Amino acid sequence: MHFQSLGSTRGNEAQTPGPLVAITRTARKTHEDGAYDCVRLLILRDGSLLASTETASDVAVSTGSMLLIAPGVNLRCQPEGKATVTTLMLDTDYLIEHLYWQHLDLIPDREAARDLAAKLYPDPVQVLRLGERQLERLGPTLDDLVTLTEGELPPSRYFRAHALLLTVLAALAPLIRHAPVTVPPLTSRQRAVRVAPPRWREFRPIRREVARTAALMQNDIARRWSLAELAAHACLSTSRYGDLFKESFGVTPLTYLSILRVQEMARLIRETDLLITTITERVGWCYHSGHATIAFRRYMGVTPFEYRHHGPPTASREGSGMGVARATHAV
Repeated sequence: MHFQSLGSTRGNEAQTPGPLVAITRTARKTHEDGAYDCVRLLILRDGSLLASTETASDVAVSTGSMLLIAPGVNLRCQPEGKATVTTLMLDTDYLIEHLYWQHLDLIPDREAARDLAAKLYPDPVQVLRLGERQLERLGPTLDDLVTLTEGELPPSRYFRAHALLLTVLAALAPLIRHAPVTVPPLTSRQRAVRVAPPRWREFRPIRREVARTAALMQNDIARRWSLAELAAHACLSTSRYGDLFKESFGVTPLTYLSILRVQEMARLIRETDLLITTITERVGWCYHSGHATIAFRRYMGVTPFEYRHHGPPTASREGSGMGVARATHAV
């Protein structure tokens, strides 16, 4: 976003990548915004303006109204005299993560959450009426967000900024329009095919004997553990052990082992130049069986080779948070 035209006082330094940034600016003349890989919320604090995109022109926005701008949308704003706007720039993956947890019974993973978001919110731009009274109540929260996210957002302030953002989103969410989408709940079979631990399970205390076998697998993931061997370490029958393990971790013992192996494969792919075949055998799988590729794709969403060259399926070549960083860097 070209914030210099809005009277920016942050200077030209690049912003540290992060999931959210809030900026308040006063605009006195027409300006063109670029398209960015992040969601933007423009809340008009004072004055009025006309907003135009590729699909809509001269949309009137007044004090207490808000523009919700999808990623990749160019925006042109023409203030009517003077307009003060607080802009929230939110990393797309950050919002997808919230959608995933919000609809656990409907979607199996974060890629499905991304597909659901595209169906729920097809409009590139929404104009929403917040109201001046609600805006007045949110004003201090917005101002605190601007202060917290100015410059680098250190870890010590992350949760405070996150809490403030959720306060704002809780007020705005009922106003956001979404398309009618019918998604049936996941069946037991659909849940079972996932390698990743299901998050819809109940949380229960972990039995000591079960925790002991989990630690054994963590410390030696390359070993060819059998269910009978693990049950013997827990001093339980195989059926009882399997039931208790799944109650504690949400997956079977051997699926848990597969998860550990995939996670170690991903780490070695990121941090070393070892061949994929070497990495596969190092974590305990036979490369030629193809099982490693199948498990890796189920858990990570891509094959090991794709992960090495491009990272996770949602990753940009520049890294996470760069959509927000670009939007806050005046060019």
